[in-house]
Amino acid sequence: MDVGVLAVRYARALLDYARSRGVAEDVYHLSAALLACFADHPSLSRTLEDPLLSRQEKLELLSSATPATGDAKEVMERYYSLVTEKRRESYLPSSLRSYMELYRQSEGIVVVKITTAVPLEKEMEEKILSKVSAALGKKIELQKIVDPQIEGGFIFDIDDCRLDASVAARIRKIRRQLLDKNRRIV
Repeated sequence: MDVGVLAVRYARALLDYARSRGVAEDVYHLSAALLACFADHPSLSRTLEDPLLSRQEKLELLSSATPATGDAKEVMERYYSLVTEKRRESYLPSSLRSYMELYRQSEGIVVVKITTAVPLEKEMEEKILSKVSAALGKKIELQKIVDPQIEGGFIFDIDDCRLDASVAARIRKIRRQLLDKNRRIV
């Protein structure tokens, strides 16, 4: 079976169940936290797929990776139980990404990435959120990336569109223009 199809099926089931319990947003945040754990610790995926590790140990590992309380914790633990029971641990990261995408679509949330050379000040972050939210007419989820290699300015990504107003991009553009002029002279 296709990984994408299976991941979306599991994600839809999780979203429906989380909505019925009134904790879809909390599950969204827990999914983001667990995906961050997968990104920070690549060995987590390999550990979950280890056939020598018991189902109970896998459940404990997943529960400890996303500490939560209340109904959201119960929803996630039932989801982990289903995934491990069906031996679909390898699909967990892709199903959580699918859940997050489905949740964003249903709530009208757009992910906006901004890359800067230095961390954004809170005031500037709020200004960006309000302007972009007003322009798009949707809720905005801002992902901030700090990359000193852009040297200054910013890179702004919304869906498939990119606005590169970084110093590094301007330098590359000037360098290309100088090289093109030199080629014409020779």
